[in-house]
Amino acid sequence: MSSNRSEPVVDRRTFMRTTAATAVTLGAVGTLPTARAQTEIDFESWFDGVENYRGVVDMTGESTVTVAVGAEGNGGGFAFEPAAVRIDPGTTVVWEWTGDGGLHNVAAKDGAYESDLLSAVGETFDHTFDGEGVSYYACTPHEAIGMRAAIVVGNVLVGSSVSSFPEPDFGTWFDDVDNYAGTVDATGLTEVTISVGSAGNGGNFAFEPASVRIDPGTTVIWEWTGQGGAHNVAATDGSFESELLTEQGESFALEFDGDGISMYVCEPHAGLGMKGAVVVGAGGHYETTLTPLGMAVVGAVGLIFGIPFVYALYSHFKELGDQATIAAAKQAARAPENVVIDTETSP
Repeated sequence: MSSNRSEPVVDRRTFMRTTAATAVTLGAVGTLPTARAQTEIDFESWFDGVENYRGVVDMTGESTVTVAVGAEGNGGGFAFEPAAVRIDPGTTVVWEWTGDGGLHNVAAKDGAYESDLLSAVGETFDHTFDGEGVSYYACTPHEAIGMRAAIVVGNVLVGSSVSSFPEPDFGTWFDDVDNYAGTVDATGLTEVTISVGSAGNGGNFAFEPASVRIDPGTTVIWEWTGQGGAHNVAATDGSFESELLTEQGESFALEFDGDGISMYVCEPHAGLGMKGAVVVGAGGHYETTLTPLGMAVVGAVGLIFGIPFVYALYSHFKELGDQATIAAAKQAARAPENVVIDTETSP
């Protein structure tokens, strides 16, 4: 870094495709950094009492991003606006003073950067963020009253994000899930990591985050914490299921496409509330189609088979509309069991 001064919604469909030829358990996967991996500060707790925090504003794609210093909030001109932004590595953030609220500064909690105390309208301070991670900062004189903020750099899954989609109607699915606090918006990320065995539901019996929204084509990686005993990841409609695993760092990965909601549980601890959901796209009820990449196989584990051959089989039998024949074709082609084509999710 450098600086200058219980129930899924009916009729919602999704199509999942695996990142390996079977329901593969991965011993080591390149996972995304998380807020806790970057710092001991908890992201959501950092924003307790920050009245203008409304989630992470996605400003990726911009080479320069401006944050107002002394914006209205926390009882006066005592806010950074926006309070939390997501940027690409290499982006320069420019803090610009509004002239309200008296003297303010911009001070990183890890000491990476700090401006002078300034008060005049139009004064600026800038910092360029190079590596992925979360940078927490505050106005030193007004931190206690809520003048705190954060910069999220790159593919880091944190908190909730400002989203154009409403919260899905999960029915009673999350009624007994005590760590569910809404759907985390992870759209824009190519990979998303969900912890298995996080604290919650009376022990280490939680998926964290419990609900996440992703773009079609995103890979979801469930990574075991090693806490809470043996856990698995099992779709309620039977479309995918991992092994029961216990070791820290073990992983299970799926790539999701289409548009819909996938509900899943840890089977041994579902009764305790160890449940989750992946919302793909708008979470609607559109038909999904298989592209040539839909049956892509990567990794050194499992069977390797020809993409064009399997795709040709799928296209042929989909026209016939015979689901039983499709299943037979997949078995003949040795396709993975957890590849689901136009299947309706169900509890």
